[in-house]
Amino acid sequence: MNFECDYSYIPAHHQLSILIDLAASHEVDHHILLSGSGIFLEDIFSGQKLINQQQLQQVLKNAELHFRNQDISFLFGQRSLTTPFNDAIKSMLYASTFDEALSRYLTFSASVSPWLCPRLMYSQDYVHIYWLDENKLENRFLIESAMSAIQAFSRQLYQTKLAWKFEFNFSEPDYIEQYWTHLGSALEFNRPINMMSLPRDLVHEKLPNASSTLAAISYQHALKEMTAQNIQQSFLLSLHQYFMQNIQNNIQLEQTADYFQMSSATLKRKLKKHQTHFQAQLDQSRLHTAIILYRVHSFKTEQISQHLQINDATNFRRAFKRWSGLTVQAAQS
Repeated sequence: MNFECDYSYIPAHHQLSILIDLAASHEVDHHILLSGSGIFLEDIFSGQKLINQQQLQQVLKNAELHFRNQDISFLFGQRSLTTPFNDAIKSMLYASTFDEALSRYLTFSASVSPWLCPRLMYSQDYVHIYWLDENKLENRFLIESAMSAIQAFSRQLYQTKLAWKFEFNFSEPDYIEQYWTHLGSALEFNRPINMMSLPRDLVHEKLPNASSTLAAISYQHALKEMTAQNIQQSFLLSLHQYFMQNIQNNIQLEQTADYFQMSSATLKRKLKKHQTHFQAQLDQSRLHTAIILYRVHSFKTEQISQHLQINDATNFRRAFKRWSGLTVQAAQS
């Protein structure tokens, strides 16, 4: 069963408690942070309130507005995966290898990364992490949090700083010193997608604080909780997977609606509720396919154009510019 952005399953006292504490340390009233979200401070302290992704993202949007050009997004991210809120995070913290931890990051993404849905790809030398719907300019706060979360999480698991490389689908921000402080200097801006990459040989190393017993117990508990809450997969992730599986076909709104057993009008309404539309989601899947074919399979532009059923390389270059805002050369470099 797919869940949608207005489905309440996120404990209000989990990730939000980090943000409340950070706001207090910066002398920002919690009313400002929670404004327009339908969440009250009592909900968080009750330990019982469940909220949805829309509400969480509204709070994060408020945080971005009131902490603009500060380091709140990075600090929030650093604590979000290293604080054992639930069994899903515990199963990651006790994993035997980082590869295993990343697999669980995807499996339990609804619980451990409810603001952005992560994806993975493996090239010959690197493992790459990227996210769905991360190329929107207003999602910069979410990307900073997500990348900071993974970096801090990996540092805790390995007990040392790793050689991450970071790519961003926007220009260098005015507050670049925050990026240097929290992410390091291996930064590239004006790239096709937001992505972080780690040398592949590191992800199979045995982790110093691994516990196969605790990891297995936490993993089983997390699976049961995920099933009980019906949060195995979000609607947008299901749509993305359908697109990726049929990317070589001429995907149309009507046939997609039929696949999901709904009318075209209903599909449009659902996408509008998620603040997106059909073409945007299809373009995102095409962009991700192109990046995978470039990075993982070393395809040439003409081969990718053929794979995506685009008439010729010139039209593909135009399409790529529309999808990412950048030229094909940016993806190849």
